[in-house]
Amino acid sequence: MENKFDRREFLKQATRAALGSAGLLMLDGCRKQRDLDLLVRGALVVDGSGRPPYQADVGIRGKYIVSIGKLRNGSARRVIEAGGLCLSPGFIDVHTHTDVELLVCPTADSLVRQGITTAIGGNCGSSRFPLTPEMLETENRYLKEELGIEADWTDLDGFFRRLLRKGIGINYATLVGQGTVRAAVVGYDNRQASAEDLSRMKELVKQALDQGALGMSTGLEYAPGSFASTGELVELARILRKFDGIYATHMRDEEDGVLEAVEEAITIAREAGVSLEISHLKVGYPRNWNKLDELLSQIDAAATGGVRIAADVYPYTAFATGLSIFFPLWVREGKKEDFLGRLRNPELQPRLREAVSEAEKNVGTWDKVLISSVRTEKNRWLEGLNLEQASRLQGKDIFTFIRDLLLDEEGQVSMVCFAMSEDNLKKILRHPLTCLCTDGELASTSGVLFRGKPHPRYYGSFPRAIAEYVRKEKLLSLEEMVRKMTSAPAEKFGLRRRGRIKEGYAADLVLFDYEKIRDRATWSEPHQYPEGIHFVVVNGRVVVEGEQFTGELPGEILGRQ
Repeated sequence: MENKFDRREFLKQATRAALGSAGLLMLDGCRKQRDLDLLVRGALVVDGSGRPPYQADVGIRGKYIVSIGKLRNGSARRVIEAGGLCLSPGFIDVHTHTDVELLVCPTADSLVRQGITTAIGGNCGSSRFPLTPEMLETENRYLKEELGIEADWTDLDGFFRRLLRKGIGINYATLVGQGTVRAAVVGYDNRQASAEDLSRMKELVKQALDQGALGMSTGLEYAPGSFASTGELVELARILRKFDGIYATHMRDEEDGVLEAVEEAITIAREAGVSLEISHLKVGYPRNWNKLDELLSQIDAAATGGVRIAADVYPYTAFATGLSIFFPLWVREGKKEDFLGRLRNPELQPRLREAVSEAEKNVGTWDKVLISSVRTEKNRWLEGLNLEQASRLQGKDIFTFIRDLLLDEEGQVSMVCFAMSEDNLKKILRHPLTCLCTDGELASTSGVLFRGKPHPRYYGSFPRAIAEYVRKEKLLSLEEMVRKMTSAPAEKFGLRRRGRIKEGYAADLVLFDYEKIRDRATWSEPHQYPEGIHFVVVNGRVVVEGEQFTGELPGEILGRQ
């Protein structure tokens, strides 16, 4: 697919746009040009709408864009000379696992440095609310040990207040996790919810929506959310309808049963009458790769049939999750202690060994699975090794190594698995109903969030999408890729006046060098910020300048509007 980006061609387009778009460049007198707080002069504007880039100046007053055009007579407290760099709306990450990390790193380092100005948390069925007293106690044990903080909230309102107490460097929104809600009401066991349970879960979902959640997420491969029936999920999703809330789902299966899982997701959205977001769309393991075309046809048919459906994707061919995923749900049922007890149970060893053997058939070879993080210092040396290397160095067979490591780390082992097809990834990126995401937690190259060897997507998803799939592969035009990063997610998640460079819209902006933007995070050295992003502006204030943090914290809490 031919799609070359040429600065001189951009300038020609810009000249034509200037002559033919009087509505854009003719400002209502000079009023909009006076007393600007910030003026970005001479940028190649990729405005988020999907239209071709054009050359313009962009004027900001307060938190809003107030003028776009040739602002030669304008005065501003601060002028940024773009010099032909690309100016786009701030990138919107619809699928993150960022929440409490903002309390220890309010500047949102790994997100904002890749141009993300809005992050949506609470995905895959897990949110930091609602919390029962018992859940709060468990949460605080983890937070004190891992992050040195303490939770003083039980609901979303309390969490939002805690975030704003110190300030945040990016805009933040969240979903409520169905798995967390089920844990709070039903518990962690595999049992059907009673009518009373269902009523209470509906109340908790409604409470979160009343307090500003954008919708509800599920993580149907993970206990306890996985124990919900389709009917239970439909009932919960119906609460979203009056709020126009999103149903975002990590489906029950992304491998052998992926087509059935997509059908279930569509059924839930259709019966509940809500907007559907399929999380981190993929087809895992080689034997299933040929299912993608049928999967995309399912999405197209649903959209044609009136379902408001979209999906997000990160631009890598490896997924990341907990090492415990290689054991079936019956092993993972219950609380952490239940899982660890089954791993220790002598009578269960043959069945557990068989489960790992089945997992090996999916993976192919264990060198495709990297250990990305562990909990204890004594096992820190294993981070970055693949399972084949690590088991050999410890003189253990694969099953024994996995079991012992999970017991050692109390179940807290993260891993990266190379399981997807590059060709499929390109098809997903090209699909008109997909947008970009990181599917990661906030990280940093310093402080307590500088830990492990996380998936490079934590640092590189958005720059990589431009560098690899626009500039190098020419898979999409720059304007279309930026649309997938900005206006498309803003419209899907109901973020008004975000996602475009347009008068009256919030001044969330990224100024980058198209020729130099690239991700630097690697599998062995993931804690590296990208290159080529010169300025990031959030609500009219500069948070990144010259690839350095300014320390400004202008972020806001965003709700569905």
